[in-house]
Amino acid sequence: MQKILIFLLPFLFACTTAPEGCGSGFTDINGKCYNQNDLDVLQEFIINSSATIPMIWDSDISGSIEPLELGIQQKWDENGRLTKLWLYDYTLSDDYTMSGEIPENIGNLNQLDTLNLAFNQLSGELPESIGDLINMNYLYLYHNKLSGNIPDSICNIYPNHIKFQIYENYFCPPYPSCIPEDKIVPQNTSQCP
Repeated sequence: MQKILIFLLPFLFACTTAPEGCGSGFTDINGKCYNQNDLDVLQEFIINSSATIPMIWDSDISGSIEPLELGIQQKWDENGRLTKLWLYDYTLSDDYTMSGEIPENIGNLNQLDTLNLAFNQLSGELPESIGDLINMNYLYLYHNKLSGNIPDSICNIYPNHIKFQIYENYFCPPYPSCIPEDKIVPQNTSQCP
């Protein structure tokens, strides 16, 4: 019996020992593990805004913005998930703001509790996956150039909001019935059908 236990001992430890590195779905950056899906969404923001992204955020002075440099404030939890993304920088002029579209995969940031995209030049429609951000407490999309209809999926997160501001865009009615109109207007509807 002892010989069997001695033989099996290395296999028991092999099965219960945590693997080295970050593990599947995570990337090591400077000794910390970050969720790759979260990093991918940040990279999409960078790509979509490449013409106007504020280079003042380039903290390592590499000449390009990397995902962990995006915005003025990011917060990651102990599990390597992004919980706060703040892309509104009041110190910048309108010439240096985020532009382009909100990434379609924004819903992958499902651990976010704060998303501030206010006072940028973001355009296009609000992705349907916005409704996957069920942990949101703060959602600021105001003063952009977002257009089209607000997806009904936003009703998945609206009741959870402490702060919710999406006014001063180009969203067209009808608006989702789950959101009081005074939380949505004013909107520039001159381009609406």
